[in-house]
Amino acid sequence: MPRKKSFRKNGPVSVERPINNGDIVQKIWAEIGTYEHQGWKVPEDRRLLASIAGHEATDAFYEISDSARQNIELRKLLKEPLRSQDTEKRNAAIKWIVYDWGNIPPREDQDEDRLFEMCKELNNFENEDVKSFIKRYKIDRIASWSKVLAFADSSKYAIFDARVAMALNAILDKLGHQRKFFMPQSISTPLNKVFSHVRQKMKVDFNGKKHSYMNYSEYIELLTSFVEADLATSVLEGEMRLFAQGRKLGNSYAAKYGLEIPYEDELQLDLQLAS
Repeated sequence: MPRKKSFRKNGPVSVERPINNGDIVQKIWAEIGTYEHQGWKVPEDRRLLASIAGHEATDAFYEISDSARQNIELRKLLKEPLRSQDTEKRNAAIKWIVYDWGNIPPREDQDEDRLFEMCKELNNFENEDVKSFIKRYKIDRIASWSKVLAFADSSKYAIFDARVAMALNAILDKLGHQRKFFMPQSISTPLNKVFSHVRQKMKVDFNGKKHSYMNYSEYIELLTSFVEADLATSVLEGEMRLFAQGRKLGNSYAAKYGLEIPYEDELQLDLQLAS
């Protein structure tokens, strides 16, 4: 059963439907599709991953033909390197996850070093360390460090990036839920324009009253509620479904409000699947 929590107060605005309320959890899940046609890409050059996880394990990983299963196994493959006491090995795993697999371009020369310093505070990913880390950094580089957490323990933590935020906010908009999740910067200019629309609409919906965006902790609460309600088999399944639907739901939101479509290639995929 979903955990019960008292209604939250958000400044002068009373939020009457918390995100892990049983009713809203069921409604959100009903709007989330599958990840059946989603492909999770991995770098073609396997040498760097092999230097981190070992050649035998890496070769076995690349032999997996099913993309979804491969994505699940990848979390297991890098869990130990992320917890290594060898700083060089740990940082190599972080770098591969965020920049090679995650395809997040470094913003400046010291970008990687700052991420390594941030992730030192996670220590061995004990609950209190992670809780303190999330409280300190909030939205700062969330698309990067959430990947690290999701690989360190996919049973508790999940990736929160622009596509996941788009999927969630498109669903919440459809359901008439006024609060929305924070939206990380995207490399897609049209998607950033969609996010600007979401922000402007929130201002209108709250009519100038104080409001806040839902954060990483509330995201994990929602994914956990899916599992507790026997809707998802795991936190990772919830993450994967939201990621897989991010493009389609982003296009749906844009079409609803007459905005530039952020994912033109998704339209072509829809036509191919329908033919």
